[in-house]
Amino acid sequence: MNIEAKNREELMIFKELSLGSEKAFSVIYTHYSPKIFTFVDRILGFPDITDDLVQDIFIDLWQKRDYLKDIENPKAYLFRMASNKVLDYQKRLTTRKPILDFVISQQATMGSWSEERVLYKETLILLGQALNTLSPQKKVIYELSRNEGLSHDEIAEKLNIAKSTVANQLVSALKQIRHYLEKHMDFFSFAIFYLLTQS
Repeated sequence: MNIEAKNREELMIFKELSLGSEKAFSVIYTHYSPKIFTFVDRILGFPDITDDLVQDIFIDLWQKRDYLKDIENPKAYLFRMASNKVLDYQKRLTTRKPILDFVISQQATMGSWSEERVLYKETLILLGQALNTLSPQKKVIYELSRNEGLSHDEIAEKLNIAKSTVANQLVSALKQIRHYLEKHMDFFSFAIFYLLTQS
């Protein structure tokens, strides 16, 4: 089967899914779940967590199947769903520092590093360098927000400053960090860059 015919068949199967075909969903799941698993696990490196996320991705696909009728490249849409699910998971970790520390420590003990996990580690180092370029106040506000998960109100009370000051300083810090990381685009992980610098 040539590429064009394969693409037509793929579009047809996703179209059937958009109409509620359980058979089409089964075909898509059987074909794509191993590929999605490999894609997600390259980033996370924890098969049990990956397996749960893959199940969630396909549940979302079924629940949002109506959207597929307007998607020109459903395969890309599926992988974008997977990427967003990973980013959402990693973002949740940043509000739970003990869990994040555990994940990073477990990754550090693995004898076999995938390219993505190496980039992940290098980006954490790069982020540390970026934080050192911040003013003392910006750095403290960033760390209280990202490492300790404090709200703007809690940070303002802790530092005895206005909530608006916290918000402005955090936005400024994130912008400065992004700028620093963008200058080192050749060796950082986009996933963690997105995760750690969202306002």
